[in-house]
Amino acid sequence: MTISGPLLTWEQAYRAGASVVGGKGWNLSRLFRYGFDVPVGGVLDASVYRALVETPEIAACLAEVREVEADDLATPRVHDLLKTRRAQVTGLGLPIATRAAVARFLRDHGLYDQPVAVRSSAVGEDSAGLAFAGIHESVLNVRGPGAVCEAIAHCFASLWTPQALAYRRRFNVGDLETPCAVVICRMVGNETTGPMAAGVAFSCEPVTGQREMVTINLARGLGDAVVRGTVQPQQFQVRQQPASVVERTDDTGDAAILDDAQLSALARLVMRVHWALGEGQDPQDVEWAFDGTTFWLLQSRPVTRLPRWSFPGLPVGPAMWSNANIVDSFPNPVTTMTWSVLTTAAQGVVYASVEAVDYPIPNGMEVLRCFGGRPYFDLDNLQWALFDSVGVPPVEVNRTMGGFQPEIVLPADGGMRGRVGAARVRRRFRLLGRFRRLAREAPRDIALIIDEAKSLHETDLTGLSDQALLAEMRRIQAVGVQYQPTLQLAATYSGAWTAVAQDLLEWATGDRQDSLVSGLLASSGDVASAEQSYGLHELARLAEREPAAVDVLASEDPQAWRGLAAGSTFRSAMTRYLERFGHRAVFEMEFASVRWYEDPSYLRDQIRFHLEQPDPSDPRARAAAVRRRALRDLQNVPWYVRPVVRRLLNRSRVGAGLRENAKSGMAAAVAMARHVCLELGRRCVERGHLVTVDDIFHLAAVEAEAYLDGAWDGTGASRLVDDRKARLERQARHRLPGVVSGPAGARLVPVPSATDGPSRSDAGARVWAGLAAAPGTSAGPACVLSSPHDAGRMTRDDVLVAPSTDPGWTPLFLRASAIVMETGGYLSHGAVVAREFGIPAVVNVRDAMIQIRDGDRLQVDGDNGVVTHNPQS
Repeated sequence: MTISGPLLTWEQAYRAGASVVGGKGWNLSRLFRYGFDVPVGGVLDASVYRALVETPEIAACLAEVREVEADDLATPRVHDLLKTRRAQVTGLGLPIATRAAVARFLRDHGLYDQPVAVRSSAVGEDSAGLAFAGIHESVLNVRGPGAVCEAIAHCFASLWTPQALAYRRRFNVGDLETPCAVVICRMVGNETTGPMAAGVAFSCEPVTGQREMVTINLARGLGDAVVRGTVQPQQFQVRQQPASVVERTDDTGDAAILDDAQLSALARLVMRVHWALGEGQDPQDVEWAFDGTTFWLLQSRPVTRLPRWSFPGLPVGPAMWSNANIVDSFPNPVTTMTWSVLTTAAQGVVYASVEAVDYPIPNGMEVLRCFGGRPYFDLDNLQWALFDSVGVPPVEVNRTMGGFQPEIVLPADGGMRGRVGAARVRRRFRLLGRFRRLAREAPRDIALIIDEAKSLHETDLTGLSDQALLAEMRRIQAVGVQYQPTLQLAATYSGAWTAVAQDLLEWATGDRQDSLVSGLLASSGDVASAEQSYGLHELARLAEREPAAVDVLASEDPQAWRGLAAGSTFRSAMTRYLERFGHRAVFEMEFASVRWYEDPSYLRDQIRFHLEQPDPSDPRARAAAVRRRALRDLQNVPWYVRPVVRRLLNRSRVGAGLRENAKSGMAAAVAMARHVCLELGRRCVERGHLVTVDDIFHLAAVEAEAYLDGAWDGTGASRLVDDRKARLERQARHRLPGVVSGPAGARLVPVPSATDGPSRSDAGARVWAGLAAAPGTSAGPACVLSSPHDAGRMTRDDVLVAPSTDPGWTPLFLRASAIVMETGGYLSHGAVVAREFGIPAVVNVRDAMIQIRDGDRLQVDGDNGVVTHNPQS
């Protein structure tokens, strides 16, 4: 179908963009593009309005209106002036060519003699910053070209009402900055009575800002009465996790218009809109109508100026978002599937430690937010929760997590006195007791989830029905939710005992003895991320003694080792290695990351390195030597604290293993979810909804569930995926700050090249301060890597400089003489593993990836947290 003139189909409206079709038209075109049910129709673009207000007679009249100040809006003179101007706009009407285009559009779409809605769609409205909700005109049940053109003129005139002018003055929007497009679409439901029900739904609680729920307002017939507030609607709240729960919250006393199943279906539809238009984090205000069979979407816009739902004791202010610690796991823009599962799990993971002591957590907080595709914590909330629950000061939270975020302001007395302070102390002791139980329980939980991942990996899911696959997806989600507290408690276990030991050392010696403590934490012996690296080193030693193994490692086929003879020592060892670590991956918390048992290319490359550049020393012995030196140094500490410090730090060593092993367990949970996703992706490709199997990772979990449950037939899935993949590519080209203030405060900065960034002088030594993470001093040339996949240019004894590290980086540690990280804290992954290996490390070195260049001669002082570049050395 060819459309000429200013009338655009939904497809054409999408390509034209919001600056041409306005906010309402743009969002409806996106919904149509992504497979939602949108009534037949299209958009009269804003060029007609622009031409109208530029005609001499209208332009002269409106110039007088533009001089009106906000304080004058209530005066009779201004009201009369605006009334006259609206009459001039409607009186002039539409050009003959536009009237003809409207008639042709209605005829081509089967709407010529059908009732339609004519709705204003001003540029700038229905956006994240400006809603213009209820400000501009909509005319319903309009029939025939003449009436439609008249309704369009009324929409144009509605930009010159007192309320429209007041809104623009309030938000400092120029009168000609919001030209008006107009949406024309079929009315929903019976021509006489209208739809069975209609109303608005929010993918949040719009008054408090609470997330993780859908709030639905509805009435019989047209939803216009609900929007305008002329009826008292029925109101329901539907919570989506862990299962759909419907709660009625109005007091009208009328019988429910929609049953629970219909309300749950509507809530899931609204959550799909939340992901399609709001990227899973910007709640949507959705207008809808139900004809007894289908929920039709009539409008969607972001909920603007949503309150921050937070702890009652936290000072009110804009959120301070930080990527501290979480950047280890998610250094790159995340796929939609990963983000959708992460946001659901966030509260259970982040606040597990304080929930373990029954500290109340407000459900529905925005725990994480994406900026430039990367996850950030609301660290103000976390700092407050850890302080108010167990008395951990913000300075210690920042030291543990790393990053460059400020500290929240605490009570003037420090907050540890009186009844409130005593409660915090009691909860701290309860948490330590919980940690002691964790040391007994966590190894079992970790082993169970890893064994389950092995079993599922070997399971063929192709024979399952869609409903059975959905059940398996939900079962795995439940397993992950149940495992979440183990992950977070294990992550904090080591730090808790280390903090107690350092408090004791400071009391006895006047110094927290960072270097001594770090040395005593070396060579714990049960740290999964270290063991996977030692294992690769040992596989190389086995291959040296087996020429056939060396040959297959030289092959470009990463699975060539499987062709070795049945009696091959290397083949047996590699099989055992993958049984233990095959569920892991580089950037392993990203669902789209290929697991090592799927493709062991990365492992093959590490083994090759150890063959080509063998390490004459034993890395395990090197780590043990660091610990022996620390034990000797412990003799310099007063005798009466030595046994207590040793006992506390032995618990910390156990905790280091728990932390990393628990992360291996979480990687197993991700591997299970990935296995199900790949099967769903295969089906979507087979049925023509997606192009590649991996496209499934660009759908949200709620979209995948809707497809498997038959609530969505997959229409629009490939377009949704294409748009999200394009967005990821754009996001990957930018570098973001570690701290962002407010939901709209992130400034995207292009990723620097090796020569970009602040200028520096190479004339003399340069010094960077960071956090001492692992003791010792070492020197060598810098190898600056943005990803472990770039490790081909790293040679033995380089100083590894990385933005942050997850377990996929760990095999590179055994190549390095020292580690420097741009972000990270004392308990970040890289710090824990560097201590385990006995390799000097300094973390949280601001702008290290910009300031340090490949080949720079660095000296890394892990005792004092200092990195020095001396070009003369």
